[in-house]
Amino acid sequence: MKATPPVPGEQNPDNKAEKPPKKENKFMSLLKKVGFNIWLAVMVIGGALAFVTALFLV
Repeated sequence: MKATPPVPGEQNPDNKAEKPPKKENKFMSLLKKVGFNIWLAVMVIGGALAFVTALFLV
């Protein structure tokens, strides 16, 4: 017996290779946003301190 080819547009139920993207929960999404903002604030403050220190050294 021959297997019939799938109709175009239909998904093959045997094809499990593609998994739907994993949905992130709200906590992880919030943590990523807050983490970036904290990193950015640390970089800005560090740059300002380096600038002020350089002014005192000149």
